[in-house]
Amino acid sequence: MKTKQTIMTTVTAATLMALAGCGGSSSDSDSSTSAGPSAVKNSFAEVSAKLDPNGSLFLYYSTEDVLETVEKYTDALIGFANEAVGSGAAGFRPGQQERAMIDAGTKVSKAIYDQLGVREISGIGLSSFEFEKGLQRNKTVIHHFPEKADGKLWSLFGSEPHEIGMLKMLPDNTALALSHEFNAKALMEWLPELVKASGDEAMQQQFDMAMQMADASIQLRDLVGSFGNEVGLFVTLDESQQLPLPPEVGGAIPMPGFGLVVRLNGDTIPNMLFEALESAGAPLEIKTVSGIEMRVITEPAPIPVPLAPAIFRLGDYLVAANTEALAKRMVAVHSGDESGLTGTDEFQRLAKGLDLKGNHFFFASEQIGKTVAPIIEAAMAAQPLPPGFPEIDWAAAYNMQTLGLIRVEPDGFVMENHSTSGLFNSVAMQAGVVPVAVGAGMLLPALAKAKAKAQRISCINNLKQIGIATRIYATDNQDRFPWQVAQAEGGSAEFAKRSNTDAVLDSNGQPIFDANAWRHFQALSNELQNPKILRCPRDTRPTLVQANSILSEKPRGAAGNRVIPFGKDAVSYWLRTDPEVDEARPNQIVAVCPHHDGSFNVLLADSSVQQTSWTRLRQYFADISIQLQRRPWQQ
Repeated sequence: MKTKQTIMTTVTAATLMALAGCGGSSSDSDSSTSAGPSAVKNSFAEVSAKLDPNGSLFLYYSTEDVLETVEKYTDALIGFANEAVGSGAAGFRPGQQERAMIDAGTKVSKAIYDQLGVREISGIGLSSFEFEKGLQRNKTVIHHFPEKADGKLWSLFGSEPHEIGMLKMLPDNTALALSHEFNAKALMEWLPELVKASGDEAMQQQFDMAMQMADASIQLRDLVGSFGNEVGLFVTLDESQQLPLPPEVGGAIPMPGFGLVVRLNGDTIPNMLFEALESAGAPLEIKTVSGIEMRVITEPAPIPVPLAPAIFRLGDYLVAANTEALAKRMVAVHSGDESGLTGTDEFQRLAKGLDLKGNHFFFASEQIGKTVAPIIEAAMAAQPLPPGFPEIDWAAAYNMQTLGLIRVEPDGFVMENHSTSGLFNSVAMQAGVVPVAVGAGMLLPALAKAKAKAQRISCINNLKQIGIATRIYATDNQDRFPWQVAQAEGGSAEFAKRSNTDAVLDSNGQPIFDANAWRHFQALSNELQNPKILRCPRDTRPTLVQANSILSEKPRGAAGNRVIPFGKDAVSYWLRTDPEVDEARPNQIVAVCPHHDGSFNVLLADSSVQQTSWTRLRQYFADISIQLQRRPWQQ
């Protein structure tokens, strides 16, 4: 399982060899003395001063020549693309309007590059140093000279390092947390410049109109002005409660909790949020917890993870926790009644020697990897990677502890983290690759439930279509269902009998449903048309046949090559064909789907469909003097 380490080692070695090769051979010199100052100004001294020498990685690269080359080739490619489109060599010749849009898009892209400040980057540095057994200090430096700081890049993502406010409210069972700084007001002020750079008056007018409408409807400028440029997310894992995973995964994980933290600059955002919730009729209750006023949703959402949010102000922050209990813990940490995440042994070990002031923050505990890796492995087992794709050690990929910050300094960005893995893995963690996968892993149980719900709704629609088909048939056949009409008249009466021993049985072991359901559904072929309606999406029996024809035999010749014939194993539903099941008795059970983890979808003679439990199903049959016994399909 060393494939990933081998790949990263090879890539790093190849990069270093390529960089070294750019400088020419030194075979004619046997001296190892310093080369002295560079003839061209670079940022080696400034960048290397921020890095750790003597570790497993130390790399500096001056970017000025590279950026100049990239710009030259980019301009050439843009010119070539415009010429190709204009001449029709690209396979199409755009009209005047399309040409104007392409031209405007090109100008906007160039304006973003010119104004972002990428060409102001003077050098990049990387280092990785094992400062303690099993712990790496990884650094990435993106440098620019302070006098070259006109680009938006250096102001959009923070101004100067500061304490991470969210850290003062995270409970001790926090498993994943990230906080980012973003100057939304500066971005909003930049957008008109970019639109103007397009040179397209129509685009400028549309943008101005959109901004005016946003201001009129949601007071966009006030809303952005109320944002304090910080937003954070976190996930907790409660070992005292367990969340069962879907059957295809198996097992259980600690119960997740989660929250959102937003820094405020005024009251506009919370006021608008609370007004929107009230006008929407949300079931809100105002509570005071430890002196903090909270809006609590009183009706939990019907998902596996508890979701009855509590929303409140905590200092300069607006906080939303998924439950009132989590909100109380956050208040207790903030007030000092609980020690919180920063008091845990894991956090303190990771934070040793790390300056916790920054603009962006990331933390991943050992627990998050242990929880998510089995889920991801199960998902990958269900949908394996293509043949020949390198094997991935998921346990190693996710089971890493990381604490990191990004600091915006006068001469650029410094990303520093302490991690159980080297630079490449930890940067992937902090940059968001692994957090996204972690989030997906945490959501798998909920997504599985949502998928099951969607499949059950699809099954209900199938049964409703079957019910409508039987009633249409009855209308054309003197109020009789197919099993009440002779074959000679287009029915299936000769096949009607209680014979399905794979379904429920009565107390004497006798069947309740008809094993010839497929024959009766064949008689409804004109009304049903598509045999897919007769299959529940939750039916995963290996014997289920995906019939694409209502015919029970393949047609002869070429016409039959793609036909999957219809038969007993092409039907998911139990069908009841007792004499009392007819058009005149709307409350009689006609069909039942048993493929929903112990509960049932039931079709009645009036074409309505109900969801019911085993207990209620037994009671229904008890009311018509039929006592049901165990379910053979689950034995």
